[in-house]
Amino acid sequence: MRILRRGRTHPFVRLVMLACCLSFPVLPGCTAASGPPRSLDEPAPVVDSDRSAPRTTFARALERARTRLYARDFADASPAARRDTEDFLSGLVESAWRVAHAARYLAFPDFTSSRGIVGLPGLFNPDNRYRSALLDPEGSYRIAGVRGTHATLSFQFLGDYPLVAISKDLLVIDLDARAVAPGEAFALRLGGAEASANGEPWWPMPPGARAVLARETFADWANETASTMHIERLDGGHAAPDGPSQIDLAADYLDRATTLWADHYLAGLEQLPENVIPPIRPSGGEAGGLRGQQGAIARYRLEPDEALVVSLRASDAAYQSIQLGNAWFATQNPVRHQASLNRSQARVDEDGMLRFVISHRDPGVANWLDTAGAEQGYLMIRWQGIRTPLGEADQPLAERVRLDALEAVLPATTQRSTPEARAAQLAGRARLPALRH
Repeated sequence: MRILRRGRTHPFVRLVMLACCLSFPVLPGCTAASGPPRSLDEPAPVVDSDRSAPRTTFARALERARTRLYARDFADASPAARRDTEDFLSGLVESAWRVAHAARYLAFPDFTSSRGIVGLPGLFNPDNRYRSALLDPEGSYRIAGVRGTHATLSFQFLGDYPLVAISKDLLVIDLDARAVAPGEAFALRLGGAEASANGEPWWPMPPGARAVLARETFADWANETASTMHIERLDGGHAAPDGPSQIDLAADYLDRATTLWADHYLAGLEQLPENVIPPIRPSGGEAGGLRGQQGAIARYRLEPDEALVVSLRASDAAYQSIQLGNAWFATQNPVRHQASLNRSQARVDEDGMLRFVISHRDPGVANWLDTAGAEQGYLMIRWQGIRTPLGEADQPLAERVRLDALEAVLPATTQRSTPEARAAQLAGRARLPALRH
C-alpha cells in the first residue's frame, strides 16, 4: 500500500470515504469537530433516515483519526514509522467495526477473533489466541468447549467493550486453577439462578459485565493444539438488532478508541524512562490486563549502531515471554520479524539466565528481538501460571551498548546464531497461533 505524507489523504481513507458516501451527496471537506467520547450507555447520534442525506459518518471519523495520528511527530519520521502508523490506523478501524457489529447482536453472542494482530492497540501477544464476546449485564450465559494442549486458558470478564475502553477486570476464571486438563470438556454458567445450572460450575454475573475475553496462551507454536469453545445466551434478549446502525456505532467507537489509545494511554507510557525496566507488577484491576499475570513494561530508544541487552532469570512459571511493540504500543508483524520470544522458543544460558538482544539489525545472537525498524517503542515481559513467587532475583535488567561491544557484554556460552539458523527461526514463526488455528 502506498503511503502518502501528512496533509494528503491516504488512498485507504479515500476508499472508505467513497464506500461510506456512495450514492449520496458528499459534504465539502468531509470533516467534523471532535469532542469527548460518549459513554457506552449514551446512544450514538441517529443519522437522518432520508436516504438522500449524506452518509459520511464513518468516513469523517476515519479522517479525524488519521489527522490525530499524523499530528504526532514520530508518525511519519521514517518509512517504518509511517508503516506502523498506517497499521495502527487500520487496527483502530478493525476494532471499532467488529465491536459495533457485535454490539447490535447481544441476543446472539459469539466468540470472534482476528487472524491478524498487527497494529491492534494494546500490544497483543503473538503467543495468544484471543476470542471475545459481548455481554448484556442482565443476561445469563453458558460457555462450553474442550480444552486444548496449549499452556494456559482463562476467561476474563470486563466492565467495558474491548479495545474502545480500558476495561475494569471484574472476574477471571482460570481453567488451569480449576484443574481442567488438556482434552477435557468444560462448561461454565454465568448469571441467572444457580439452581438452573444443572450442576455445572456457576458464578453470578459480575455487575456491569459487558464482555468476556478468552485467552489461549501457546508456548510451542508447532505442536500445541487450540481449545474449542462456544457461548450461548440462556435468557433470550432482543431478537433483532435495534438502535443506531453499525456504521454510526463504528464511527462513535473509532472516535473513542483513537482518544483512548493515541491520546490518553500513550501519554502515560511516554512518561516511562527510556531503556530502563521498571519493577515487576501484577496485572488486572482498574488498569486492565489479566489478573494473576505479572509483568513489566518498558520504553526503548536505540540508534542504528546500538543494542539493548535484557537479562532475566528463566522462571518455572507455566508461561514467560518478552515482546516488542512499536511507538504506538502496537504489535509488529510477528511472522516477518522475531519481535517476541517465549521461554520455550528462547535459549537459556548455562547460568539459568535468559539474555535477549534488542537491535535494528541482526547481532548474530539466537535471542535477537527485531525492532522492525522502529527507532523507539516498548517491550513487555509477562509471567503467567506463576508457581514460585517472583522475587528480587527475577527483576529484569537492561543495558544499552554499542553493537560492536556486544561480545564483551554477553557470556561466551550465550548461544550465537548463523544465517541458516536464523532462517529456520523465522520459518517457524509462520506457525503463529492466530494463523494456525
